[in-house]
Amino acid sequence: MLDPGQYILLRAGFSQDKKPLLTLQNGENIHHFTLNEQSGTFIFKDTRYCTGWHDLRTGEVFICPTQATIGSKYEQCNACQARTGFNPAFYNTDNISRQQIERNLQPHALYLAHFGDDLIKVGISHHKRRVIRLLEQGARSAYILGTFPTAHLAREYEARIAALPSIVETVQLRKKITLLKKGYDQTAAEEQLTAKKDFIEKTLGEPFKEAQLVSFDEVYFPGATPPDLEGAIDLSSQRQISGTITGMMGSLLFCKFQNETVFLPLKNLTGYMFSFTDKGTALSLPMRQTSLF
Repeated sequence: MLDPGQYILLRAGFSQDKKPLLTLQNGENIHHFTLNEQSGTFIFKDTRYCTGWHDLRTGEVFICPTQATIGSKYEQCNACQARTGFNPAFYNTDNISRQQIERNLQPHALYLAHFGDDLIKVGISHHKRRVIRLLEQGARSAYILGTFPTAHLAREYEARIAALPSIVETVQLRKKITLLKKGYDQTAAEEQLTAKKDFIEKTLGEPFKEAQLVSFDEVYFPGATPPDLEGAIDLSSQRQISGTITGMMGSLLFCKFQNETVFLPLKNLTGYMFSFTDKGTALSLPMRQTSLF
């Protein structure tokens, strides 16, 4: 349970056992808060702080030594970014840290992630984080195509697949939110992923013999009936959320507020201080159109 108080949101992600997890800073301490059905109110403030640095080998998170404040476009100060030494676009630069050189020589997974409609994204991830990475992105279903000995080899396949029709390399948060309103057909998604995998295998001329099909909605909402995602209300403009926590999809924190499903995207709020109280608060919600019949 999260105690009432002031915290800095360092990361919104998932634990190794696939539970929604917030990493928070409180003074000189770091807390890992596993989301459950706790009720309360999160209210975010305007000042953004560096989210600190993390060890690529162990995954351990450390507080920024100078408690630096930063602009809204960044998550880390220059010193913490350099100390972490991670650049997801390592293939586009010659300036690669020692930490990343070591990481790139380790196994990396190649995947196709499905977000709704016919939107499919290709990506790679460190092998140990392959499922966690998909959960962080909010993928509804995925095909983990296989694992390659290095990040460089996995990236070669990623680039070749991204050049094929109807496959993207990035999906904006706003697009993911828009897709919530359209509902999600798990069966149709799995059929689309399978058809795309078969097309890729035929085009590249080689099979992915260890490909694994996975789905994630039950992970996002553990121990709870999945909420009404199509009718969920976005609280981005209010920078606060209140109610009973029902789960988290990617960085979207969902709560049940009165009789409504509400959510707050946490991706753009990392580094910001927030106050948490176990009391409810009023939210400004849109009027619902009602029927006379």
